[in-house]
Amino acid sequence: MYNFEDVMSRLDDMEAKIDLLIERGYTYEYYSTHMNTINGAEFRAEVCQRNDGVWCVEKFINDKLKEMKPMGIHNESYAEDAAENFVFQVGVN
Repeated sequence: MYNFEDVMSRLDDMEAKIDLLIERGYTYEYYSTHMNTINGAEFRAEVCQRNDGVWCVEKFINDKLKEMKPMGIHNESYAEDAAENFVFQVGVN
């Protein structure tokens, strides 16, 4: 049995994969940058909004894009929190 957060996370993952498959031509407006260095590795996250209104977080380690994560139904505040969690490695094992 899945809880609500598990279902939403899986839906977000499916949305990202579908976006790649259909290669939609999104444009992005960037709002903020979050940065931190941990054990010599530089973590950076860019918060942006797609032209369809979906908030996203671009995640970089040492200036290499690791993931472009759409936030699905979530708002700007959620994207900002996700960016901070990434650069501080909160919730990462």
